[in-house]
Parts: sequence; structure tokens; C-alpha cells
Amino acid sequence: MKVKEIVERCRKIKGFEIICALVIAVVAICVYFSVNAMTGNGETKSTSTSQKQDGLIGEVKSILSSIDGVGECEVLITYKYGEEEINEGSLNSTDNIQGVVVVAQGGQDIYTRIKITNALCTLLKIEANNIQIFEMK
Repeated sequence: MKVKEIVERCRKIKGFEIICALVIAVVAICVYFSVNAMTGNGETKSTSTSQKQDGLIGEVKSILSSIDGVGECEVLITYKYGEEEINEGSLNSTDNIQGVVVVAQGGQDIYTRIKITNALCTLLKIEANNIQIFEMK
């Protein structure tokens, strides 16, 4: 009974609906900003260059370019699902990797190619015949 009486008294207050709407809006704004802060979607978030790049490809590029002799490099990873082949986009998995192409500044040197191949075999759990390495122009 008391709840009904309180509700009736509140309805009699002038502008009650406006006050309720403002309270709801303030709560919604607070929830939005707190969720945004927890997920880190704010523009003030600082990230390293390798974290800004696309997941697995960014990590592979970072590792390969830190190997002596490789220099700057570009990496493409293709995946095989059933009968269709797709390019690595938002995928961040080593499952079903069909092949890897690396274009590196040091790609002309045989020893650098061996280092790249060994690194990719270890990192991605693929065989050497699924890796192609080219010299960057």
C-alpha cells in the first residue's frame, strides 16, 4: 500500500515526468562512459605500432622484422576453410593456415630466407613448403 501512495504523491508533483526523464538520461550517460572506459575505446588510449596492426599479421611482422637481416617486411596469411580460401582479416588464429607470403627487405639473402622460414614454421605451425619469401623493392 505504501508504494502506491508514494507513486500517487510523485505524480502530483509538477514536472515529475521531466525530472524522471532527466534522471534516466544522466544514468544512461554515466553507464555509457563507464563502459567505454572499461573497454578502452577512448581516444586517449596509447598503443604500440604492432598492436595497431591487424592481430596475427601484426605480431608476425613485428617478430620477423626484429630478426637480423630481415628489415621491413609485409606479411599475407591465407586460410583454408572447406573448399574456399579466404584472406586473413579479423582472424587471429593459426588454425587452417594454407600459406604465408612474406615480402622483406632482406629477402634476397638465402640465410635470411632460412631464418624467416624457420620462424614462420615455429610461430604458425605450418610446413616450409607453405611459405614464400620475396625481396622487397
